Amino acid sequence: MMLRRHQELYFQMFQVIDAFLLCGALWVAHLLRYSIVPYLRILDLGQVAAFSGYIWMLVLILPLGPFILERQGFYGLTSTSDIYKRLLAAARGVLILVVMLAVFMVSFRVPQESISRAALIMFVPVGILVLMMRDFISRLLMDQHRRSVINRQHVLLCGENIDLEAWQSDLNKSPAGSYKMCGKISLNETPLPEFINKLHAEMIDVVIFSIEHTKFPLIREALHICESEGIEAWIGADFFKTSLTHPQFDLFGGRPLLVFRSTPDASWELVAKRIMDSTLSFLLIVLLFPVFLGIALAIWWGSGAPVIFRQRRSGIYGRPFTMYKFRTMVTNAEQTRQELETFNLMTGPVFKIEKDPRVTPIGHWLRRTSLDELPQLFNVLKGHMSLVGPRPLPIYETENFSDISQRRRMSVRPGLTCLWQISGRNKITDFSDWVRLDLEYIDNWSLWLDLKILLLTIPAVLFGRGAK
Repeated sequence: MMLRRHQELYFQMFQVIDAFLLCGALWVAHLLRYSIVPYLRILDLGQVAAFSGYIWMLVLILPLGPFILERQGFYGLTSTSDIYKRLLAAARGVLILVVMLAVFMVSFRVPQESISRAALIMFVPVGILVLMMRDFISRLLMDQHRRSVINRQHVLLCGENIDLEAWQSDLNKSPAGSYKMCGKISLNETPLPEFINKLHAEMIDVVIFSIEHTKFPLIREALHICESEGIEAWIGADFFKTSLTHPQFDLFGGRPLLVFRSTPDASWELVAKRIMDSTLSFLLIVLLFPVFLGIALAIWWGSGAPVIFRQRRSGIYGRPFTMYKFRTMVTNAEQTRQELETFNLMTGPVFKIEKDPRVTPIGHWLRRTSLDELPQLFNVLKGHMSLVGPRPLPIYETENFSDISQRRRMSVRPGLTCLWQISGRNKITDFSDWVRLDLEYIDNWSLWLDLKILLLTIPAVLFGRGAK
């Protein structure tokens, strides 16, 4: 069980994948017919060229394949559905598709010498096989995604026990690992400061409100807290009106609700962002491996081990993760930080000083060129960070936020670069200006904005603008 918009996004993605898989299945059936089955010999390039006669079929398969499969209920089956039902739906869909292609051949008198009937027959088992393989792999990946600690959503139920029983039941019916229920509270009995502490202690993603027996003023205040921190709020009602930003109607287990979100919603752009993060981080790690090695040797030669500096940082919704950087300071830098507090240039919880005496000679150069940040590509690859997003802060700094609205900068995955990075970085000395840039990024997010920031980061790094 999941939100309807997430189901629709998955179904659309699977339909596009299946359309191209069916085209590939026709190609494979053609190869089997002409190269493997008759003589068990190597591929006949002349027969491969003959595949041009099937091009019109590919044009029809792309739209018809997903449409027929959807009509047969292939995409409507849940992850707990019987495998034979999915197999039957796939078989019916491919058979109907082949029949429609055959009818088209006869109706438009397509020359039979350009199309192999044996290849069309073989397309049926091959098509069913690739669809079932895709179905198995996608469900396996989705289960792993849901079970991942990084992707598991922490849920807090708010309401009276009698109202929350149905919600708890629906959450328990969800695929294992999708949601972690972190407790139930009654706003009628729980002070708002205790509610805020619960959000922080459990690192909550979603707060579900059941408002039947809860006072509306308390709901409004709790919603304002969730909005300020960028936490999703689900209200189990279809009549509640609010002026909060980005309210959306959705369904969960058939239950109408309003979702109040101040962060980007699930979309193809977010899918493309994650694909871009994984692809570019992997390629950069491979291409820059000699640079990694050279920097590591320079640090080791100049100040010894360790080469990599590891620090616990606050990730999405404050979840801690270990961030990697090339070490630019002496090994006891963390222990001597308090001695330098009086030289802090930043207002707020963030600590930054000019001409930090803890920085090593090679560290000065690494910081000026931002090459010390390169190991964070591994954080991006692992899913802890994104290429673009608010910079992750040390846990001890996020715990000292003076305004809870500052926590909304943690409502998206932290990034390697951001608006702050290209807007002067260390020239910005007021933490509220830093937060303003981060919230501006969140409120105006688009894939194009990410690409723009990535492109502007290149000259900012090359010319060391704002770096110290």
